[in-house]
Amino acid sequence: MPISPLTNKVIAYQEIPDFNTDDCIDWAIEMIGLGFDNENIIMLAGLSKPTNYFETIKLLNNALAELGLQPKTGEDAIVSYCSTYISNIANGVAVRLNLNNVDNLCIALGYPPPIYDFYLLWWAWSDLDYDPDAYPTYWGGASIDNIEQLVINYAKSWLKEHKAHL
Repeated sequence: MPISPLTNKVIAYQEIPDFNTDDCIDWAIEMIGLGFDNENIIMLAGLSKPTNYFETIKLLNNALAELGLQPKTGEDAIVSYCSTYISNIANGVAVRLNLNNVDNLCIALGYPPPIYDFYLLWWAWSDLDYDPDAYPTYWGGASIDNIEQLVINYAKSWLKEHKAHL
C-alpha cells in the first residue's frame, strides 16, 4: 500500500528546528485517504490547526509506531525532510518557493552537506535577479535564462543520488 509523500517530512521532525506540526494533520488526512485507518492516524487527522506541539508529537509517534516507522535522525532526517521540497522542484512545482524553503533550512541547520548545493543555487538565482548580466559565483554556468532549469535538473539528480535514504 502506498504511503503519503509527506511521510518523508513527518518522520524527520526531531531534527528540524521549528517543525510545523500542522503538517502532521495533513499527513494523517492523506494517509486516511490512502486507506490507513489506524487509531492514532485518525486522532491526528481530527486535530485542529494550529496544533499543540506536544499533543501532536505524541500522536505522531504513536501513529508512526503503529506503522512500524522510526523517526529519522541526522543527515537521513535532513535528506528525508527536504525530499518533499526537492521533489516539488524536480517536478517544476513552485520551484523558487521550494528552493527558498531548502535554503532556509540549510542555514538553520548550519549548512549540512546534503543540501548545501541548494543554498548555492538559491544565492546564484538571487544574484541573477539583482543583475541579470552577472556571472554568479555561487553556481558556474548559471544565467537568468537557465537558472530555473539548472535548479530543476539538479533536483532530479539529487533525488536519484539520495534515493537510498528515502
